[in-house]
Amino acid sequence: MSEESDREGGTERAEAISLYMEALKARMAPEQYEQLERLVHETAHLIAHGQEGVFGEDDEPELSVEVQRELARILAMMLTGGTEHRVVEMPGPDGSSGFAIVEASAADDPARLAQMQAGLQAWADERKAIDAELEGIARASEQGETG
Repeated sequence: MSEESDREGGTERAEAISLYMEALKARMAPEQYEQLERLVHETAHLIAHGQEGVFGEDDEPELSVEVQRELARILAMMLTGGTEHRVVEMPGPDGSSGFAIVEASAADDPARLAQMQAGLQAWADERKAIDAELEGIARASEQGETG
């Protein structure tokens, strides 16, 4: 892919996101839209500079479900360059509410969504086991140093 076509694709992506944001501005509460707009700009900056970021700083008001959902949609547009992905509700491993960005075909397939959720649960269980093992090693190491 040439550098010129990369720029053109980036321009088209930015225009699609801009158009989508304008539609959101017309239907969202102003304070929610401002919060979303700021998060989108911060995210775009982080992506452009190859950095990671975390949302939900202490001074940040909690994100409403609508802002979370729209942010997920816009992130999908930023990352994939298209609008064919869908945002679906996907409970987190701890039962908390959450969203997943999936292909449109997966969004309409309850069995596939259940499989994805089971995979997420398995990953979370494995992660929890690893964390517990590391915590045990750290405690044993501390006891060895003080004993």
